[in-house]
Amino acid sequence: MRTILLTLAALALAGTAARAQKIESPDVKITLDWSFQGPQSAFLYGAQLGEFSRRGINAVIDRGTGSSDVMVRVASGAYQFGWADIATMVKFNAENPDKALIAAYVTGGNSPLAIVTVAGRGITKPADLAGRTLGAAPGSAALALFDAFAASAGFDASTVHWKLLGGALREPMMVRGEVDAIAGFTTSSIMSVVALGVKLDHIVTLRYNDYGVRQYGTAFVLRPEYARANPNTTRAVIAALNAAQKDAIANPAASVEAIRARDPLVDVKTECARLVEGLQTLTLTEEFKTKGISSIDPKRMQESIGELLKAFKLTNPVPLDSVYTAAWLPPEAERIPPGLGSCAAN
Repeated sequence: MRTILLTLAALALAGTAARAQKIESPDVKITLDWSFQGPQSAFLYGAQLGEFSRRGINAVIDRGTGSSDVMVRVASGAYQFGWADIATMVKFNAENPDKALIAAYVTGGNSPLAIVTVAGRGITKPADLAGRTLGAAPGSAALALFDAFAASAGFDASTVHWKLLGGALREPMMVRGEVDAIAGFTTSSIMSVVALGVKLDHIVTLRYNDYGVRQYGTAFVLRPEYARANPNTTRAVIAALNAAQKDAIANPAASVEAIRARDPLVDVKTECARLVEGLQTLTLTEEFKTKGISSIDPKRMQESIGELLKAFKLTNPVPLDSVYTAAWLPPEAERIPPGLGSCAAN
């Protein structure tokens, strides 16, 4: 019996070694879009559980300073993979066709773009924004796509007055009433407003997708030439990212605990709420739940590209096959998400 067990162990090790030998570039760097918050915790948690190492990947996962910075980091080759907003990538590709990136695994079946305000201001539907003063970061996708949102929702965007605000000022000014509402990302704005003392059920959110805007959300992006030169590495990293996403869905409480190694002062209660809200509204769409995470509708993706080219007044064409590829995805069955866990452990 001992001989049989030793033989089986040796075969398992040999198999692992053989798989690892197929990896062209085991050392990879991954840049996230922002600091280590709830949504970003998924990939720290996956690394903690060994999702990368068991696939022969030595992954370094770093925080970021915004989706635009992710584009620069990955396009330069400083990072092999990045997690960022697809809208930002499309804009980058149109402006930098010689450095174009491609999305290989989409985690956002919906976009986080939204108008956020507080109850009691008479804003419950898009038409209520007419004549109001809104705040937004200059050059943001939320601002650029507001006209598309307004057109789909059936009101005149030209009646809205804008104040261009830095990220640190946007939510505080809205809560104080200096602007009626803000345009931004739900993943950042909602919990920032809660942190300013507003109860979660007093926050009013008008999501762009709910009113006809076609945008997807976040995705893992890379250089196409890197993927062509490192197909086994790319496939292994995407499989690890998929497993990490599913780990976080199943156990969001444990996922946010993984942040402590990078930020001992993290408020796990807030970040778990942020993670669960994002998973519920952005990742666990009906399409992703039934067909697997990153199951993209080509027609919708093409329409979303058109929205962005028009919104940012971009003239360079951006073909669909230069924006998204399913070439490196795990099989559909492996991408079906588990049931969403809770923050009860926190």
